[in-house]
Amino acid sequence: MTVLAWKDTLKKVKELIDKAPVGYCLDYDIPPDKTVKEALITITGKTFVAKAKISKIAPYQNEKNVIKKKKDKLKTLVMIEKIEEIQDDIVNYEEVNGGSIDKILSYVILSRKEEAKIVQREPMEEKLGNDVKAILQQVEKDGVDLPVKIAEQLAEAKKQYKIEGKDFDKLVKAAVEKYKETEVDPFEAVGIVGAQSIGEPGTQMTMRTFHFAGVAEMDVTLGLPRLIEIVDARKTPSTPSMTIYLSEKARGDEDKAVGLARSIESTTLLDIADIEVNTTESYVKILLDKQKMQERGLKKEEILPRLKKIRMQKTTITEEENEIRLTLDEPSFKRIYQLYENLKTFQVKGLGGIKRAIVKFDQKAKEWVIYTQGSNLAGVLELKDVDFSRTRTNDIIEISQVLGVEAAREAIIEESTSTLHNAGLNTDIRHLMLVADMMTFSGVVEAIGRHGISGKKASVLARAAFEITSKHLLNAGLIGEVDRLNGVAENIIVGQPITLGTGAVKLAYRRED
Repeated sequence: MTVLAWKDTLKKVKELIDKAPVGYCLDYDIPPDKTVKEALITITGKTFVAKAKISKIAPYQNEKNVIKKKKDKLKTLVMIEKIEEIQDDIVNYEEVNGGSIDKILSYVILSRKEEAKIVQREPMEEKLGNDVKAILQQVEKDGVDLPVKIAEQLAEAKKQYKIEGKDFDKLVKAAVEKYKETEVDPFEAVGIVGAQSIGEPGTQMTMRTFHFAGVAEMDVTLGLPRLIEIVDARKTPSTPSMTIYLSEKARGDEDKAVGLARSIESTTLLDIADIEVNTTESYVKILLDKQKMQERGLKKEEILPRLKKIRMQKTTITEEENEIRLTLDEPSFKRIYQLYENLKTFQVKGLGGIKRAIVKFDQKAKEWVIYTQGSNLAGVLELKDVDFSRTRTNDIIEISQVLGVEAAREAIIEESTSTLHNAGLNTDIRHLMLVADMMTFSGVVEAIGRHGISGKKASVLARAAFEITSKHLLNAGLIGEVDRLNGVAENIIVGQPITLGTGAVKLAYRRED
């Protein structure tokens, strides 16, 4: 089902809710469409806040007893039967011709995307072999919760080396003992051990922003700057990039890979044309470069419909062989300058954020892979012929927004591990997992620093010991904050035993009478 969507103000939305059913006059030239029965209204351009049932769309003819979006220049009347408040993201919709949309600037006709099918997977226990189940049941009797991976390795060793009876029991017992040795002792300072284990090898990493031309000939930030980016939870990495894997049908086809790379590479009007502005006669002239258009697989016929989407009021578009002219019907220096600025960044093709895309053949996997400079995970995952289960980006915040906090946690672990490995350092993954857990346990990705976890500790003294001591102590004094001295730093400050190891246990002596 198609829906009409437009951008409006909160004041107008509230007025429509109060007075519905009512006619609403818009300053957009919307063609009448009998199939459109619903309307969605956005205030920010990214989230719908109201849904209306509409009975008709007709040209505006000076109707009375209606609500007007503006005082003049009205073009369309939309009859609203009822309207209600909602919260719905525009990423759930697409243009009726199939085009993706990330922001509504004026009005648009949309259709709701098909919802993903949820497939119920069978429980993991049903996939385990009989030998693995027997090992897990055997150790469970002794009160040990052995990881499935270790049980699988034991079952594989039993089969490979033909170990039976008491010998296999000894092997299982030895594995359990080794596993117990690796467990963290109660009240152990895992944070300090983790910081030490990451910090010590971290001092050997390069101290400057380091770029290298890897297999994809793309600049990638490595070393300490990349590690700092990860733990600081930067909104955008300094060198965002994606590795796009293709579906089974397309991964061996070079033409499909090249075509897909061309289609996602962001192309603005300035990439394929020179733009000149004439403020005296109020027009903007676009001089198209045929060679640049050919390189990017673009035709003039594809650009014109996109230019009409700018929808500047009272603008005439004329064209010649390699020239497009946009003229304002009413001369205005301010509006012609706005039009010129909009055209400079106007995207005519591709996905926003992806500056460059190249195709390389992976000799190991025997498949074509696309590497990009820039990232747009949400847009790429909607494309055909893309294997979304393997496609990845190095932008952790974007992963969190598109796939959720659990995926972001995995990305933090993976990016940290690969950064250390690329520097020739080997750190136990459990220390990095602890960092990732701390960064994501609140449900969103938080930085480790004054604006994140360290600056939000419950203890006043711990916050003061970290940074900006006077500010924290002054604010705590003003609101009468109390410190219960439950942590490590605050107990050290006041000279008490810390609540770690034996200091975390309270002992009492029972005297015999």
